[in-house]
Amino acid sequence: MNLCLRLYLLHRQYLRARASTVKINSYSQKLYTGGTIITTRPRLTLLLDTIGTMATQSPLRAHRDPLRRVGRGVLACIVISLCFMPNAGGTIPKQYISYKEYAYYALGYNLKEYKCLSILYGKESAWNPKAANGSHYGIPQGRSEWLKDQDGYTQIQWGLNYIGNRYGEPCIALDHWRKYNWH
Repeated sequence: MNLCLRLYLLHRQYLRARASTVKINSYSQKLYTGGTIITTRPRLTLLLDTIGTMATQSPLRAHRDPLRRVGRGVLACIVISLCFMPNAGGTIPKQYISYKEYAYYALGYNLKEYKCLSILYGKESAWNPKAANGSHYGIPQGRSEWLKDQDGYTQIQWGLNYIGNRYGEPCIALDHWRKYNWH
């Protein structure tokens, strides 16, 4: 059973028990009934001790109650931190620092192809997503009005798709650009 659900059910049990009894205070009470001494304990303490979470004591059984109170506080802090723990990064999308890093990632960390693409885009637009040269826009300097309104990451993906469809890889596109001054 989930730990949070279990604690919730224990808390509900505690509230029901509390509503049915009169609480004198939160410390143990010694009651004299005829000739026997009965020690009473608060209901939450009994509930926690029945599931075995606070059963540890000092070696000589001295000062048991203060240790249990500290233990309950620590337990409560641990439970709260476990119930409200943020994600550890597994579902958070990647945050890229620069367009160049994104391009390197999009090329599958292929350093040779990245160097060619870096030279090509450095000459075409200096990696500026707002670059415009006549009717050519963005980082890849594509001839599309649509590119003008896109962010740099989308422009890089568009440029890599264009290079992949036309040349196959960025180094061939760079060779073409060096020959004809366009790609």
